[in-house]
Parts: sequence; structure tokens; C-alpha cells
Amino acid sequence: MSFTSPRYVKVTSTDPVPNYLIHPDRLANELIQCNYEQIYSQTSQSFKDEVPWNKFLNVVQSFNDSVQQYHAVAELKHNDTLRKVWRDELNTRGVMAVFAEKHMKYPDYTILAMQVRRLQLYPATDQIRTQTIFSPPIEQDWQVIWGGTNALINHHYDYDNQRYAYDLIITHNGSSFEGDPQQNESYYAYCKPVVAPANGIVVKVVSDIKDNKVVGKMNEKHPAGNYVVIRHADKEYSMLGHFRKSSITVKVDDQVQRGQKLGACGNSGNSSEPHIHFQVMDEADWSRSTSLPVRFASDISPVQGEVMPGSLL
Repeated sequence: MSFTSPRYVKVTSTDPVPNYLIHPDRLANELIQCNYEQIYSQTSQSFKDEVPWNKFLNVVQSFNDSVQQYHAVAELKHNDTLRKVWRDELNTRGVMAVFAEKHMKYPDYTILAMQVRRLQLYPATDQIRTQTIFSPPIEQDWQVIWGGTNALINHHYDYDNQRYAYDLIITHNGSSFEGDPQQNESYYAYCKPVVAPANGIVVKVVSDIKDNKVVGKMNEKHPAGNYVVIRHADKEYSMLGHFRKSSITVKVDDQVQRGQKLGACGNSGNSSEPHIHFQVMDEADWSRSTSLPVRFASDISPVQGEVMPGSLL
């Protein structure tokens, strides 16, 4: 397949004027065609206030130079937004854009956020899997909001101790809540059961951290919030975080079985909304551990926007 060679756009002192509406599925093609003016003209005013046209053009034009093709990596519908991620043919450059979709403030497909970045990959560990076969720590289907093997679809990926972690929420028709978005009780995930992902022995429990009562106001002092660590095998520990305060029903040294209830999903710690953080690591202290890619039953590897099915075993 051939593409138009990158052209260079003359920098002007005025913002571009829109000529047509870019559908989210077409943004990568617009980049390949170097239609930077049209892309920028579709961004929100708050985006333009933060990223002036001249800065946007310089960054995107130099980043996009020599790219021949972008491939779709992930798509996430989350409340009134649509997040899409692409990578180039060498898997060295990535593009992320967040579009308004049924938004209360912006017309559909307004670009609310956009990021381009070089992708740091870790192929030596991306391809390995744990010896233990894990089940998802849930009883029903949840959605992966963060998960995968690059930093644009998994914000944990830049950090050794969380690289292969998952953040999970429950959505209905693309929304994670119904009612007042500032109240925990409005979120579908809140108080839902969290279960043991495999047989093991509980080695650490924290259960006294208050839930963030205003959704979006996070507790950075206790980033994991309430959490449980389970030892499953030599150098294989699971960690589940952000439980509701006082909901954890197991204690240190308890033997747990796959699928056994551990507690209830909450919004404690560095959490922007009620969700579950799940990861496997090589030691019990999550803050200094090395994260491990999870071997799930049925060999699933869900990424951002995909379904994490209810317990498989």
C-alpha cells in the first residue's frame, strides 16, 4: 500500500479553520496524509489553550515524519468519551486521541486530548507468562480500562513494579456509572465482589484506608488503598487493590481457594473511580517488586477497552 509522502505545513499565526469532520476511525489516515490543520481545528478550545497551533504542528510534524502506516491497537468507550490508540508499523511510535461522544459540553468527535510518544518496549518480558494459571479476580464480565504492553494503553507499563497490571471497571453501554458521578455508589463496580485469582496463602492485608468520598479526588499518600497480597508459588504473588474500607474478609496466613471472595471493590487509594487493580509480581512488597505477565486460563490477554471475563476456572 502506498501513502502520500509527508508534506510540511507552513506555520501561521492563526489557528486553522475546519473544512470537514474527522471520524475517529479516520484520524490515523489524516496523520498519514499530514492533514495537521484539519486535525487541530477539531480539538477543543481547552486543548488549543494548552497547546497552541505552532507547538502542535512542530511536535506532530516531526513525530509523524517517515511513518508509512498506523495500526489500531485499542478502543475504549468510557462515559462521554471515546479513546483510540494506534502504533506505527515498527511498533516504535504511538498515537492516542480522546474524542467527545455524547458529551454534555462538546459536539461529537471533538478531540479533547491527543498524545504522540515513542514507545519503550520490553520484549524480553512481554512474551513470558507466569507458571501459575490465573483466573480473573471477578465473578462477572468487567472492562479493562488500563492493560496491555505499551504505555498508551496501560499507564502502568513504564514502571517495573506494575508493568503488566490491569485496572478493571464495569460499564453498561459505555458508561461506568448512573446518577451522580461524584458519588461512589453511582458506579457499577462499587461493592462488587473481588475474588482470589488462584489458590494461595494470604501474606499481606491492608483494610483501614478510607474510600475517596468525592470521585476524582485521590489519595496519593496510600496509592494502593486497601489491598490483599496472595502467595501462589515461588516468586509469584498476586496483588489486588482499591478495596472498599473494611470489606476484606481474609487475614494473613489464611489459605484461599480460586474464586473465594476476598472483599468488595472500592475507591480507596490513588483511584479516580471505583475499580480493581490486579497484578502478579515476584515478591510480596508491590512497591519494590517486578511485575509479571499473567497466564490466564483460556490463554486470554485482554487489553484496554476489551472485556475481562468472569472467573474462568
